[in-house]
Amino acid sequence: MGNLRIQHMKVGEKYVSSSRMVTRTEIDNFCAATGMKLPVFASDEWVKASKEHQAMGVKGSVAPGQFVMAIFLGNLCTDGILDDVIFQLSTDKVKYMAPVYPYDSLRTEIEITGNRVSKSGTQVIIDYKWAVKNQNDVVVEQGENTCMFKNV
Repeated sequence: MGNLRIQHMKVGEKYVSSSRMVTRTEIDNFCAATGMKLPVFASDEWVKASKEHQAMGVKGSVAPGQFVMAIFLGNLCTDGILDDVIFQLSTDKVKYMAPVYPYDSLRTEIEITGNRVSKSGTQVIIDYKWAVKNQNDVVVEQGENTCMFKNV
């Protein structure tokens, strides 16, 4: 990833993370760890038998939106762009735009919307819009975050 630090990015600057494939096992483990043991996340057969899901064009079991949010942050962490984070202060305007299926490849795209130094000068507050896109360049989830970083 290099030495790019999010707190050095200017308003309007963008970053695209590396991409990663999500597996059925990762989704199953996330659902087990969080108690999200619903058939929509675990059973292709259940989804295919669901009139509601079929009417919406859902092809099979999907990943929970909260899992996708974890992947978006993980992509940025893996690339090192969040290395200096102190706290995540907020997540807002989250929208689940399209289903994520096992074995989709997901990448994170961000755009800086705010960058300000704290009164003490030791932290930087960064506001950014984020979007997760799949291998077909479809936005599957989006939102806005505000985080506090070391001023280095």
